[in-house]
Amino acid sequence: MLENIQKLCKERGIKVSHLEKELGFGRGAMYKWDVNSPSIDKVQKVADYFKVSMDRILYGFDYTEFVNMVNYVKENRTIEQFSKETGVDLNELYKICLGLTFNPPSLEVVEKIASSNPVDFIVSRDDLLEAAGYVNERRGGGNTRKMIDVLSDQFEKAGFSVRFENEDHYEKVYIDHEDQTVQSMFLHEFIDIGESILEALKEKYKKYEPKTIAAHHDGEDWTEEELEDIKQFKEFVRSKRKQQE
Repeated sequence: MLENIQKLCKERGIKVSHLEKELGFGRGAMYKWDVNSPSIDKVQKVADYFKVSMDRILYGFDYTEFVNMVNYVKENRTIEQFSKETGVDLNELYKICLGLTFNPPSLEVVEKIASSNPVDFIVSRDDLLEAAGYVNERRGGGNTRKMIDVLSDQFEKAGFSVRFENEDHYEKVYIDHEDQTVQSMFLHEFIDIGESILEALKEKYKKYEPKTIAAHHDGEDWTEEELEDIKQFKEFVRSKRKQQE
């Protein structure tokens, strides 16, 4: 179970200690779960946090969903016929179809089952992969990358710069404004609440931006176009300074 939780933590860019703190568990408590099984309500809290099924926490994949999907793909075929047409070992397929194994299927097995699927318009290859615990790049990672790019662009247009740094194998995000870091968070927090953070920062700094610029230019009055030119020039100087550091 601990290994499954660690995998989910890595995908979200957080540490197990951070998860324990978020859920109100004692420090190091989860590292004992492989020896002393936790209560169902604690497992459910972890599942709710990651928005996954309890099966994903307990077994590392959506056991119940995967079994149901495979039997749906099998349709009216016998398990022997299904084994012959997919190339999956008969004994292994028996265990999957009858729900007798709690070990995640190999990628090869999932692909073989997907290759002999007469109902792929209902249960797709992607569905099988995700239920089996494999991150799908098109539906998972691809969408996440697009979301990160969109959010980053929104921050840049609002006058903030976004930095991504890997710390102890976990992705962290830093929001900079006027040569200083104004916000830091884990990557999953950036994805989940990035828009609300941006709105809060825009509200906070819009009050000070005109004063700050005016103070740097002897209190003179500037047009919006001139202020934009000054801002762009400052960004240019700032980028040169960073290159020289």
